[in-house]
Amino acid sequence: MTSTIPSASDSPATSTADTTPVAQSEAPVSVLDTLKFGKVPESWLWMTKYDQLFVGVFVAVFLALSGYHWARLGGWGMRPIELERLPARQYDFRIDINSASWVEWTQIEGIGEVTAQKIIDDRQANGPFRSVKDLLRVKGIGPKKLEMMRPFLREPSEQSAPAKGQP
Repeated sequence: MTSTIPSASDSPATSTADTTPVAQSEAPVSVLDTLKFGKVPESWLWMTKYDQLFVGVFVAVFLALSGYHWARLGGWGMRPIELERLPARQYDFRIDINSASWVEWTQIEGIGEVTAQKIIDDRQANGPFRSVKDLLRVKGIGPKKLEMMRPFLREPSEQSAPAKGQP
């Protein structure tokens, strides 16, 4: 048995609107068509024309500001500044061995809180030190440590220089 498939022209219910081809203007516009023919689609990447304009302006402003920031970081438009620096100066730190507190003693390298307190206790128990060498009587201070501390100590016989502006 052979069956025949009726054609569109055989059917009386078929209208002419169904058989007309789709017009070219109704076809979707691709990105290539936009580039070739300059057509702007109604929507592209799910954005309307106004959305595309906004994104384009936003990206342009972002790139301009990024370029400006990059140029400023690179030193564009800045004049070099010359700094006058003071010469390095060594701090002159010398304490009086008979009047220094334990806090002042701890500022000297190699002297901790315990040794500083021993120096204060020895000074109160045995009287003031007559010279820097008298520090050897304090337990925990030997000849090596005394020589390391000597540049920071002032002999009792040395008078401290008056500060500037004081008589």
